[in-house]
Amino acid sequence: MTIEWNPTRLGEVVKIKHGFAFSGMAENADPSLPVVVGIGNFDYAGGFRFGSTTVKRFIGNYPPEFALTPGDVLLAMTCQTAGGEILGIPGTVPDDGQTYLHNQRLGKVEVLDPTRIDLRYFFQLARWQPFNHYLFATASGSKILHTAPGRIEDFVVNLPSLPEQRSIAATLSALDEKIESNRRASKLISELVLARFRAVVLENDFSLVPLGKLTNAVKGRSYKSAELADSTTALVTLKSIDRNGGYKANGLKPYTGDYKPSQVVAPGEIVVAQTDLTQGAEVVGRGVRVPASAEYETLVASLDLTIVRPADGMPVEYLLGLLTSDDFREWCRSRVTGTTVLHLAKDAIPSWPAPLVSPEKQRAFADDVGVLYQRLDSLAAEASRLIALRDALLPELLSGRIRAVDPEGQPA
Repeated sequence: MTIEWNPTRLGEVVKIKHGFAFSGMAENADPSLPVVVGIGNFDYAGGFRFGSTTVKRFIGNYPPEFALTPGDVLLAMTCQTAGGEILGIPGTVPDDGQTYLHNQRLGKVEVLDPTRIDLRYFFQLARWQPFNHYLFATASGSKILHTAPGRIEDFVVNLPSLPEQRSIAATLSALDEKIESNRRASKLISELVLARFRAVVLENDFSLVPLGKLTNAVKGRSYKSAELADSTTALVTLKSIDRNGGYKANGLKPYTGDYKPSQVVAPGEIVVAQTDLTQGAEVVGRGVRVPASAEYETLVASLDLTIVRPADGMPVEYLLGLLTSDDFREWCRSRVTGTTVLHLAKDAIPSWPAPLVSPEKQRAFADDVGVLYQRLDSLAAEASRLIALRDALLPELLSGRIRAVDPEGQPA
């Protein structure tokens, strides 16, 4: 027999609950204080990134009903971008021993009928483009867009059977977990490389030299939206830089426009973010190493990035150590202008006093970390394939074009 999918108004099966208007929050490292979940803690692909975003904690009393439980799903109900890209983006409260609080502008998903909808399936549904497009089309506001619980509950979706929902959720969650595992491994490797770089600097004599005397910098290419079309060439964009550091291959945009040879990013070269759209200046001044692309023949830096190349024989690995150091990041963050969009000052990169050790020590460091960078490239390539697979599967599974159960209702 054929399993029917039933048109369902979300309000029949879930309730979206408003958060509390917390005030007096502050950045605080004390893990005994509860975390107030904010819009900035969401990963824009779905999920939370508490480890790489600004975490604000609350001191004082609060209504106990706004304390969250591990596994709770929250939805972003406001967005500052014109396209409303994060309206409805979901995140799941982690089970890490900390207390998380339900803040305003976030909707908590409460299942009304567990025989008709699975919460893990709803998480995947909230990542579906038609859901986001519906919330954007019905949002209020101009510069800042808002949705509401009632609008979310009014969304109509064809719901599969509960077994198929669970199968869909399990398939996509397995990919999410492997992507997150790769991210954690990459973070650990990057931290190891940075620790080795600090040791090289601290354990040897060094001089402070303006970075502009050690490097050549090339601004990226400005472009028009009409030039973003199918091509074997792609732009490396601001979205190619992860907010917690590192490179994201899904930030590439196919590009058909002109560019200078100097604006081509060769495999292993470094780009630094010149602008930032995040509230906490989490991207501006970040340097990342760009690996070879399996999808595009040529990569070109966009205007939001600067290619920084070593001069006078400096190994690119040592330069990457400089450009990923905490000192460089803080230097750049102190030299930005703007409010909604941050811009790095023109002299920020060349004027930074970079610690320079002997050429022999630079080369020894490069030889030491070379295999680690190869591993990072491998993890990044695998993550890129997994993200592409997940992003391709999600709309097919949620629309029913690919079925997660066989005709008898068993997992496919």
